[in-house]
Amino acid sequence: MAALEKIRSKGKIVMVVVFVALLCFVIGDFLSNSSAIFNSGREQIGEVCGKKMNYVEFQRNIEAFSNFNKLEGNNASDAEVRNEVWQTFLISNVLEDQMGKIGMSISEEELEYYTKVNPHRELRNLQILKDEEGNFSIQRLLGLLRAFKQLEENPEDENLANNEYLKDLYSGWLCVEKRLVNSMAFEKLVALTAGASKAPKAEKDLIAKYASDQVDFACAFKPYFVMPDSSFAVSEEEGKAEYEKIKNAFKTDKFRSIKAIVFTVKPGAEDSLEAKNRTLANEEELRKITDAEDAFLFASQEGDPNFLCRKTYLKSDELDYALREFAFSAKKDSVIPTFEDGLYYKTAKVLSDVITRPDSVKISLIYLAKSGKNDEAKKKADSIFGAIKAGASFGEMAEKFSMDNSQKNKGEFGWLREGMFDRFKDFDETAFNGRVGQVFQVESKEGDQVIAKIDSLTAPIRKVKIAEVAVKIESGTDTYRRYYEKASKYISENQTLDDFTNNAAAEGVFAYEYSPIFENDFQIRNSNIENARKVVSWAFQHEVGDITSQPFEFPSQCVIAAVTGIVDKGYLPYSYPYANEYAKRKVMEDKKAEATIAEWKDKDLASCTDRIDTVKDARFDVNIQDPAVLAAISNMNVGETSAPIKGSTGVYKVKILGKKPVEGPIPSNARREMDMMFRQSMMVLLDKAEVVDNRSTFY
Repeated sequence: MAALEKIRSKGKIVMVVVFVALLCFVIGDFLSNSSAIFNSGREQIGEVCGKKMNYVEFQRNIEAFSNFNKLEGNNASDAEVRNEVWQTFLISNVLEDQMGKIGMSISEEELEYYTKVNPHRELRNLQILKDEEGNFSIQRLLGLLRAFKQLEENPEDENLANNEYLKDLYSGWLCVEKRLVNSMAFEKLVALTAGASKAPKAEKDLIAKYASDQVDFACAFKPYFVMPDSSFAVSEEEGKAEYEKIKNAFKTDKFRSIKAIVFTVKPGAEDSLEAKNRTLANEEELRKITDAEDAFLFASQEGDPNFLCRKTYLKSDELDYALREFAFSAKKDSVIPTFEDGLYYKTAKVLSDVITRPDSVKISLIYLAKSGKNDEAKKKADSIFGAIKAGASFGEMAEKFSMDNSQKNKGEFGWLREGMFDRFKDFDETAFNGRVGQVFQVESKEGDQVIAKIDSLTAPIRKVKIAEVAVKIESGTDTYRRYYEKASKYISENQTLDDFTNNAAAEGVFAYEYSPIFENDFQIRNSNIENARKVVSWAFQHEVGDITSQPFEFPSQCVIAAVTGIVDKGYLPYSYPYANEYAKRKVMEDKKAEATIAEWKDKDLASCTDRIDTVKDARFDVNIQDPAVLAAISNMNVGETSAPIKGSTGVYKVKILGKKPVEGPIPSNARREMDMMFRQSMMVLLDKAEVVDNRSTFY
């Protein structure tokens, strides 16, 4: 009872405690449930016309497109791929939004027509769809589409499921299809716009009047640049007034301006010695290797990865100049002593005796791409090979079965050199050692089959096989640390923007200004800064006057930077150098024009300048003249002299010397630029699309 009384006496306190506990529970539950909402916002890459893309989807598209680029032989950087994926997403949604508003779409029939019947240029430009001569192959395209269809319809097929090459192609192909649809939509909208557009009557009348004549005229011209600026003062008030008149020319997204100092890390003597010692060790290892394939493998693994190690027989001019004499005079298995060659230390082993082989061979072939299980393709190839050996016509079999561009030429492929078909095992050894008329069969790792016939060979020349190891002289850890410490010291001793700029020369470096830098830039224009994305991201997180707290570390650079300017989205402010200089320049040109017009007003043509130029056969659609001059002479008669004309680059005065009619109508220039006009319209649509771009948050 005593305990109950005690609880009753403390009842208010208990109620408060319970209320607070319940409140914390409710708030915690709300935060827990709403975290998904907040996280989904943080995971959103962007939004265009109400369509959103999250980070997972964006990254999946990046991976697909990157893999496809590699298969295409395109070494695009990660930043370039990200930009390509974003632009595809951006444009596709803007086009889809506009087409939806007018009831237009890309039908399945249209897509199939521009894929299978009359392949679009987006497809014709793909390297994977080109034959060995670099020509687009419809057979390759159709074969690839059949393989994709099998992959879609038979996802459980182990042979297909384990084919990483095919899967990478397929995921990349989906990105290509998006680009294809974008191009088709763009072209349909351009055609619609062109069909709906008509030249105004005033334009037609002007064209009819002027384009019916060729005009000869004499011209006096005084460029603005010959008049000294010092004679035409422009006040700040005049500059600002002009800026307000032309303000739309300065529309901009938000950007930053920075000054950056690049400390380029250069290898020192110890780095050169290290590269030399590595090459000496490679030299000794090459002496021990007896198998040619092992030697090539060793050379590719131990040498600089960017240095091409070719496995084929090479003629003299295909070898490094420093190796030619040694390669063709030394005995097989000889190793050239380590030597320095520019940025490399090199050594090499001769892997063959010098032999005579054709420089190139002319072949015909029957190409069979893998489809379904590889053993089925092999059986088909064996059957065709057997038929040809038994007397069947090679050309007829090629016309019937070959799956590349050689089909239409009865298999004839053309001339090739060693290494061009190195994906096919033993191809070079057979083709360059064979005889005219010989038929042979090879296959690649991917299972592609080739049945080839040697048509002719060039005269034999001397060739040799050689494995070359090239070790690049690169900066080591100690060298890099010295440059890093030098850059760090500069930061600590120059903490103001003025000091950061003015003291660079004393250190043998320069503080260069870079502007504008936009939020999603992955390179800084006119700079050689490696991986500049890091610097861009830093700049957008700091204020004017801020200096990097430590150097940015790049493979061969240490970079420090300071923020010198911030411009928000809207209009470039008048205080920005480009804006006020441009506005003042316009005012100055106006003053120069006024002075010249006043000077020339009552003068005849010959008195205006020392030089009078004659322009003959001027036509509306041919001659590139100042628009102000074209407008004036279109309304003048023979013998008439114009008043001074204010042009875009100077002042003119003209006299019509003669006019003669021309045959046939001349189309309007404005109508020819329909495609460009629509592209400009696209810029307006993109500007109005309410784009949310969060890429800089993630990259």
